[in-house]
Amino acid sequence: MDEHILNKAEKVHDINSIKYEGQPTEKEKRWMKKKTPLVTVNWKTLIPAPPLNSSDVTKLDLQVVERMTKNISKKDFDFIIKVDNEVSDMFIPYLKRHGLKYPADVIDKVLDNVYPIWLKLKYLHKRARPFQVASHLGYKISVIQTDSHQTPAYPSGHQAEGAIIAEVLSSYYPEHKAAFYEAAGLVGKARVMQGVHYPSDNDVSMILSRILWEDIRQNL
Repeated sequence: MDEHILNKAEKVHDINSIKYEGQPTEKEKRWMKKKTPLVTVNWKTLIPAPPLNSSDVTKLDLQVVERMTKNISKKDFDFIIKVDNEVSDMFIPYLKRHGLKYPADVIDKVLDNVYPIWLKLKYLHKRARPFQVASHLGYKISVIQTDSHQTPAYPSGHQAEGAIIAEVLSSYYPEHKAAFYEAAGLVGKARVMQGVHYPSDNDVSMILSRILWEDIRQNL
């Protein structure tokens, strides 16, 4: 076989072998062991494997992340940190403006059943964060470092949380559904702007949350 083809194949293999190598913390291990009685579907089959690092999907994702992490303003930074700290803050101000109650007890109960699922999926797939892959493919990503991205990338936990909150709120206040989904989308946008997620991490989290909520709402 041509040496050039062999070298190219080896390079692709090396890029695709890049995974998130960190191990779950003791706290994460405890979460992953928790029972999720409201979830009756098989969590392992809910989402497909993430795109390969060498795939066109990942390359397009990296182009987006590279663009969105450039020239972050003070306003952008504050928005990113707000989402990083507390996802529910993207919804509560809207609810207050419209005189609507945030059903904290229900949302917390749902998230208690969902969090172990998406955490187990993260460590099942071990997708590397964008900044771990970018330089190998010629992209440059500026990352805002926080404690919230010390796990595999896929699926996005923040996006999944935002989507679940949007799903629950939409069941209470269906006439405001568009606003809740817009807020959930902003959660994912912030994570891309931070440089810690691919858009495809967010896309699959939206799908995952919808499936989980449809299952959970029947068992509440």
